[in-house]
Amino acid sequence: MTDAISDGNPLFGVERHGFEHIPEAERAMTLRDTAFLWVGTNLNLFFVSVGAVAISLGLSLWQALLACIVGNALFVLVGVASVGGARAGLPVVTFTRAVFGVQGNRVNAFLAWVSSVAFEAINTIFGAFALLALFRHLGWAEPGTAGKLLAVVAQLALSGGIAVLGHATMVYLQRIFAVLLTVALVLVFAFSAGGVQWRHPAELSGWAALAVFTVACAIIASGPISYLYNAPDWVRYLPSKTGARSIILNVTLSGGLPALALCMMGALLASQGDMSDPVAGVEPFVPTWVFLIYVIAAVGGSVANNVVTYYSSGLAMQSVGIPMHRYAATAVDTVISTAIVLYVLFVQDFTTALNDFVALMIVWLAPFAGVWLTDGILRRWHYDPVAVHAVKRHQGSVYWGWNGVNLRGFSALLAGVAACLLTINAPVYQGPISRLLNGADLTWIVGFVVSGLTYWGLSRIADRAGDAESPLLAAAENRS
Repeated sequence: MTDAISDGNPLFGVERHGFEHIPEAERAMTLRDTAFLWVGTNLNLFFVSVGAVAISLGLSLWQALLACIVGNALFVLVGVASVGGARAGLPVVTFTRAVFGVQGNRVNAFLAWVSSVAFEAINTIFGAFALLALFRHLGWAEPGTAGKLLAVVAQLALSGGIAVLGHATMVYLQRIFAVLLTVALVLVFAFSAGGVQWRHPAELSGWAALAVFTVACAIIASGPISYLYNAPDWVRYLPSKTGARSIILNVTLSGGLPALALCMMGALLASQGDMSDPVAGVEPFVPTWVFLIYVIAAVGGSVANNVVTYYSSGLAMQSVGIPMHRYAATAVDTVISTAIVLYVLFVQDFTTALNDFVALMIVWLAPFAGVWLTDGILRRWHYDPVAVHAVKRHQGSVYWGWNGVNLRGFSALLAGVAACLLTINAPVYQGPISRLLNGADLTWIVGFVVSGLTYWGLSRIADRAGDAESPLLAAAENRS
């Protein structure tokens, strides 16, 4: 992306575009920008944490590393999803009005906003832990309440400030984050690799081990799955004619490889000792100067990931129907996520809150993604940028559906949610099929498959019935 950005998306100025369509003339983003953005975004402690969880569940090191590979393989879906952002030039929760209805999709937009705010809180907490560790090394022995407040405010002010400016600023600064964070984390791995317990034994065997392996995969897969409601937002400034294969390969590798590396690093470190705290847990394994670099990298990774999340949460708030400019919505998100972070830091146990949220998020998000990915592929990612904003019946939206709701899309979504509830194994709830399968968790598989196949089947029926809103008929009309 060159420094000569359009007036609607200025570098180090406030982006004036919100959840509307990005005109072709203003799409100055490149695949190189996309790669830097993803590397900067994914070099954060969330992936270290979920990799360490695989060991804490009782898996051997090799089983945990395999779970890291399987779970992060779902970044291929993020690559496919990103094609939709480039083709449509719209945020996810705007163009998915085509599959759930102009009014009905407000539900998904709201859940996307809730998920964004929750992830903002999670990333901020990781960064706050890192800043508190830094304070202690700088001589502030007991930061206490004042230290926590300072760490939270610093994190949110920097992340929210960049996100308020908008897309061009975000993409430009992610280049810097990507380079600095890569160097820092490579140093940590180099100094800690010598102590890895390669023969770290499994505490479980047989079917019990397989069941726990699926739980570990579900927790790790929550990383790539969590991007399936916002990742296409970040590439809507790519020219619409950018090759689909190039986008898929670029996002899969630049997003998936850093996540996989950090996930494996979390498992390797957990084989040596307690990694329940992904910041303090690293300190015993590396020299002090490397630990300080790691702490600074953790803060930077938290900021980098929060910037893109804040950006999308503002767009989601607009799609819900709240009449606010994108930058104002982002500022409001900053205040709300601050309140959540303070609650978790001072009231709720962080590990419990993280595990509960990740498990329940997949129940909605995986089926949601399965439906809109199937719809996008069926209609070849073509959306009418005017019709998706026609929020009243008399405006004549081809995506209106029944009273503003697309029953086909919601039927498929509910089928996927039901399948997830039957197969989930989470701290707050275990489904009956999961109990029959020794505690296995299959949500990260069945959510996509059931909702996608259901939607495909209902679309075939609608196509044969001549339904004008069928994505198959829309694709045929587009080709003609």
